[in-house]
Parts: sequence; structure tokens; C-alpha cells
Amino acid sequence: MDAIFNRTSIRKYKQESLKKEEIDLILKAAFSAPSARNSQPWQLIVVQNKDTLKDLSQMTPYASFLKDAAMGMVVCADKNKNDSLDYCQQDLAAATENMLVEAKSLGMYPNEERYLALNQYFKLPKGIVPMWMISFGYIDQEEVVKDKFDSSKVHYEKY
Repeated sequence: MDAIFNRTSIRKYKQESLKKEEIDLILKAAFSAPSARNSQPWQLIVVQNKDTLKDLSQMTPYASFLKDAAMGMVVCADKNKNDSLDYCQQDLAAATENMLVEAKSLGMYPNEERYLALNQYFKLPKGIVPMWMISFGYIDQEEVVKDKFDSSKVHYEKY
């Protein structure tokens, strides 16, 4: 549970490549996520090429951190597996959280305009919808972990 309680957002990375075994564990964590009807409606684009990471970092103001990451990942919904983007979004969120928690345990750590840019860049087939991008790498900043638990938001038996 420490990986869950201590996971934080990281935006500054060491210039160090990830090991294949670590990438495999992160991917395995994604595929261990629950999904509606066990459809596993995810397609994952793993990006380690520095030029590609730089290109991706310029596609949206929220992706600038990708340029310095060791690895980026574009998480896509496969509408051929589940045509409901609502369900896909929930399923992909679970898979993404699993990857982020696994990355933490290893000591490391999307609008239509963005969708179209990623779709064109990766030449995605019909039915594959890029939902968001995430970055991975070894931490090169001070980690500030906050206790986010708020008992005032927990209600037993009734509100």
C-alpha cells in the first residue's frame, strides 16, 4: 500500500533510460486492471524515442513534461472492444492508475484537438481513440507526499 499512499505527480526526471524489465512490469500492471465485461479496451503506445517525446510534449500545454521523461505512454481506447467511451474512460483510468502505482514501487515515477493531433501523428486505425498521455522516469526532484485522506468526505450508512 505504500506505493499507493506515496504516489505523487513527478514532472522532473533524471536522464536515465528505464530497464526493459521495469517497462514490462508497468505494462503488466495495466493489463491487471479491471474492465467492464473484461473487455480490456486499451491500446498502449510506448514511446522512448527522444524526438518523439519532444514532439508529443508540444501537442498540448499539459504535456510539456514529456520532453524530459525516459518514457511516455499514449493510452488509447479501443472502441472495437467496447464502443462506449464512458466505460472505456473508466477502464483506462484503472489501467493508468495501476501503471503509476507500479512505477512508484519501482522507484520512478486528453479534447478533440489533442485527439486529432495524436491520431494523425501515430496514424491510428479506425476505432482507436487516444485518451491521454503519461510520463515515466526516475525522479529528479524533491518528492512532497501529502496525506490526502479527508474523513469529512466519508459517510457511513447515510450522508
